[in-house]
Amino acid sequence: MWKIFLLLVLCFLLLSHIEAQWSREYCENIYNDCQRFTPRIGRFDETIDSFNRHCRRERRGRWNSVSRCEMEKATCLLILRRCDDMSCNNIADVLEL
Repeated sequence: MWKIFLLLVLCFLLLSHIEAQWSREYCENIYNDCQRFTPRIGRFDETIDSFNRHCRRERRGRWNSVSRCEMEKATCLLILRRCDDMSCNNIADVLEL
């Protein structure tokens, strides 16, 4: 009985690891696609600028401005990997700012 349970746990861990790698690769592809269009659409816009100002105030200056593409990558990672909200702290954590 324990052997079956252990086998199921190992299978679950393996599938979780594969899923995490897939989501990171997917988010990297989104980021790379966004980077290709940056010359046309620009790195920043009004919404991103406003969010950066908000996070700079909230984190008392401990914030590196994120670009539109970095925000897309952070959104992807937070939704697919962590099912977390788009707070300044979570974005800084997932982008390792």
